[in-house]
Amino acid sequence: MIVIIGAGLAGLSTASFLGRIPHKVFEREAMVGGLCRSHQVDGFTFDQAGHVLHCKSVGIRRFVEKLLGDGLVSHSRHSAIYSKNVLTPYPFQANLHGLPREVVRDCLFGYVAALVKGNSSLDAHFSSFKAWILGNFGEGIAEHFMVPFNEKLWKVPLEELTTEWTALVPRPELEDVINGAFGLANRDFGYNTKFFYPRSGGIQTLPFALLQRIGKVECHKEVVEVSTKSRRVQFADGSTENYEALVSTMPLPELLWRCTDLPKSLREGSKDLRWTSVYTVNLAVARKNISTQHWIYFPEKIFPFYRVGFPMNLSLSMGKKGTSSIAAEISHRPDVQISHGKLIKQTCSGLVRAGICRPDDTFIISEVQDIPYAYVIFDRARGVIVPKLLAELERRGIYSVGRYGRWEHTSMENAIQQGKDLATRLRRTMMAF
Repeated sequence: MIVIIGAGLAGLSTASFLGRIPHKVFEREAMVGGLCRSHQVDGFTFDQAGHVLHCKSVGIRRFVEKLLGDGLVSHSRHSAIYSKNVLTPYPFQANLHGLPREVVRDCLFGYVAALVKGNSSLDAHFSSFKAWILGNFGEGIAEHFMVPFNEKLWKVPLEELTTEWTALVPRPELEDVINGAFGLANRDFGYNTKFFYPRSGGIQTLPFALLQRIGKVECHKEVVEVSTKSRRVQFADGSTENYEALVSTMPLPELLWRCTDLPKSLREGSKDLRWTSVYTVNLAVARKNISTQHWIYFPEKIFPFYRVGFPMNLSLSMGKKGTSSIAAEISHRPDVQISHGKLIKQTCSGLVRAGICRPDDTFIISEVQDIPYAYVIFDRARGVIVPKLLAELERRGIYSVGRYGRWEHTSMENAIQQGKDLATRLRRTMMAF
């Protein structure tokens, strides 16, 4: 029997591709999806933070298209940065036109200076993420966007971050930076220039479609202890389940805390794993077409949020006719809590300051969601600890997968692919006996 803990995309994908191999899926919450969930309130649908499907893999795209059929819609990205009281296209480094002239000058001179130094190669070694920013983009782009935005998002000094995840950051050529500074047409940059989103129902449409393939998930089943020696899982309701292989998609630190018979050194090491939490402030405004963007980034400290999304620009089914919906994301350290009332007040004020909302706008809905695990912090401790932890768990028949199971920054597509790959491995193993 294979026991799967967590009915997010990675867990559901694993179950979906296991075929006839005996397995059970358990989920702590009342419904499947993990962070890939949506909820409805008074005719509006809000996802649990921003979710879009990139589907760079042809195989995964075909799989998702088969799941959702004509319910999957293709989008060309419309995203921007708001800084210096100016809205410029994303990414900042390739779209400087419209910013104050002194900012454009700083960014161009700094970029050229970084090129002259010759240390901006992808193969160059950088001591930290901040050093990587300076080496690749120069002091101007670092000062006016890269550093303030990332400090706002990660909530740690950028000198503490490594560069393992920087493939996600667009790196334009000099010609692109110059073209962008003069307002000339630029090619698209970034990993999500084209993306997919469900026609209706929000992002939870995807895990619900996966659920149809596997048939059953036992919800309200919270794991309280895992015995790796006897291969048994104990749940909060007192029930237990024995397993031959355990697939866990819960955050890696939480899994380790529950594996009570792991070596103490490994369990203690998990305390060095860090992450950033996120508040999502969901709002509905009694005015249509407040923005043409899918989302906007905000690097400056005067705004509490680092990103603001517009769900109804992904699908009109996400709200009511004649209205607009907003999802503002505010990063915070896990040990820092802010009252929901304060978050809503600060967000509404920031949206007015940015010109998205008006002082006389009527907010039909205002609510806050707290996402305890949002972004894994790629620091030096992670690079040392995580491989050891995953190897020891697998030696004991436990496969930790997914964004938080593997303690990495991955997309929904990656989660589905990891589930598929793991199911293939487990099928071979189980059929060998």
